[in-house]
Amino acid sequence: MNTTRENINVLIVEDDPHSAELYQRILKISEKISFKVKWADCLAKALEYERSRAFDVILSDLSLPDSHGLNTFLKVREQAQDTPIIILTGSDDDALALQSIGEGAQDYIAKDKIDQYIFMRAITYAIERSRIQKDLRNAKKDLEVKIKERTFELRTEKDKLERILVETVRALGSSLDKRDPYTAGHQRRVAQLSVAIAKNIGLSEAAISGLLLAALVHDIGKIGVPLEILVKPSQLNENEMKLVRAHSEIGYDILKDIEFPWPIAQIVFQHHERIDGSGYPQGLSGDKILLESRILGVADVVEAMSSHRPYRPAVGMKGALEEISRNRGILYEPGVVDACSEVFRKGDFRFEESLMAQR
Repeated sequence: MNTTRENINVLIVEDDPHSAELYQRILKISEKISFKVKWADCLAKALEYERSRAFDVILSDLSLPDSHGLNTFLKVREQAQDTPIIILTGSDDDALALQSIGEGAQDYIAKDKIDQYIFMRAITYAIERSRIQKDLRNAKKDLEVKIKERTFELRTEKDKLERILVETVRALGSSLDKRDPYTAGHQRRVAQLSVAIAKNIGLSEAAISGLLLAALVHDIGKIGVPLEILVKPSQLNENEMKLVRAHSEIGYDILKDIEFPWPIAQIVFQHHERIDGSGYPQGLSGDKILLESRILGVADVVEAMSSHRPYRPAVGMKGALEEISRNRGILYEPGVVDACSEVFRKGDFRFEESLMAQR
């Protein structure tokens, strides 16, 4: 039996010894990971430790004897640019924590309500998300190279190129699914429903191919949203909601420089826009929203409402379809709502494990 445990090097930057001891006790509980912890009670010592060895993750308080507020995070980040940093916040530091997230922190943990599961998950999630970001950068470069190399062959090898794109994008979407316990499979199911709706409307095969790829990665920008917010079981405050809504733009930034034959980045960017102009991030309305985004938006809402989330139970497929029907012509494109309802009314659609079953 293999009992090998993964080794994770952690730097805790905390001036309160009792808090530091609590964090170390929690880390020792893990059976799958061996956490090697180094504790620094001031910024100067933290920077000294970081210079002398590589850490997989840094947990940092913002109020230290020799540094306070956002300045603490900025100095740590300046020296440890490639290391995921989690902010440890006091009861009145939420605004500073969210400001740090905007500057590049991976996550934050509220010190006054430590939850063992959230604490452990935040650390592993931050490390995994950092790896995803590196993988995305590398995959993005590889994909750009492949597309440039094959541009001159596009006429004779169009189908082969599209298969390469599909498999690469599916791999990116799957890597995110595996690391988010609450939305695992969501992107795949939304892609299945989007394709079914698009076929019912009569969208061209070329447009459906682009919609499929966009749907498979439509939430990829959530790698920039802290786990504390993703799993929060109560209503989000205004600052937290801004971070969640930023995922459309983060996804766009990840995808915009890849030369797809379809407007993948724009579809992802617009999938939370609504036809009455009440959506985000641009407040687009009507035909200013890509048809693919209008389809993706409906499929996203239906799948999300029919599935469980930390902040609410599933309302079921009936409730989800009632929601889009109630807002037909207000939030959602009437033709898309009708097509979605017909897909389920006909009874020949169901969410499949294999996306290719819907192609």
